[in-house]
Amino acid sequence: RGDIKETVSGESCMKWTEQSPHEHSRTAENYPESGLGEHNFCRNPDNEPGGAWCYTTNPLQRWNHCPVPRCSGESKCWDGLQKDYRGPQQVTKSGEQCQKWTEQSPQQHSRTEANYPDSGLGNHNYCRNPDNEPSGAWCYTTNPEKRWETCDVPKCSPPTAESDTCWDGLQKNYRGDIKETVSGESCMKWTEQSPHEHSRTAENYPESGLGEHNFCRNPDNEPGGAWCYTTN
Repeated sequence: RGDIKETVSGESCMKWTEQSPHEHSRTAENYPESGLGEHNFCRNPDNEPGGAWCYTTNPLQRWNHCPVPRCSGESKCWDGLQKDYRGPQQVTKSGEQCQKWTEQSPQQHSRTEANYPDSGLGNHNYCRNPDNEPSGAWCYTTNPEKRWETCDVPKCSPPTAESDTCWDGLQKNYRGDIKETVSGESCMKWTEQSPHEHSRTAENYPESGLGEHNFCRNPDNEPGGAWCYTTN
């Protein structure tokens, strides 16, 4: 029940008692004992998995998560290419509104769910990174004069010299050489179909790091992170 009233992207929160600029049903009447009321502090009345959030005062950005400290010490941030990002950011760094990935106007494009499966695309305008854009999550904009731009998705602090390299979230960016499971089983090459037949191939899951090797990867967004078929 703290007093944070700003989202991870710096947007000011809208009061829960207000219905403008965003109409909604998250009211104290509908969600009693959730800490809602005549204030704009971040809350989580509907068990949003990402934690506390709020509607914003920006008409272009309906809602977003808030930077509420986590007891584990982990912050909600996305390193590297931010391919794991599945949040609701829908405004670019310069404030442009994102175009839905399912639309072809004003920007025609090939970044569709059919062409880039398992990339979080769909009937929405949330920032994503289907094509490994080096600067991170991005979107096409609704401004005919500006085709696309990156988004203000929080980046994790760079690792210190003393820290180990690590991969949070789905670990889709992992390209290391670990080839053994947590239980000590040897990994099977992704190009092989024995002893386990499977469809997780480089052809079916492009840009997922699969190939003529047996290193752990996560082509299909397995929630537990990087994995492999075993030789057992």
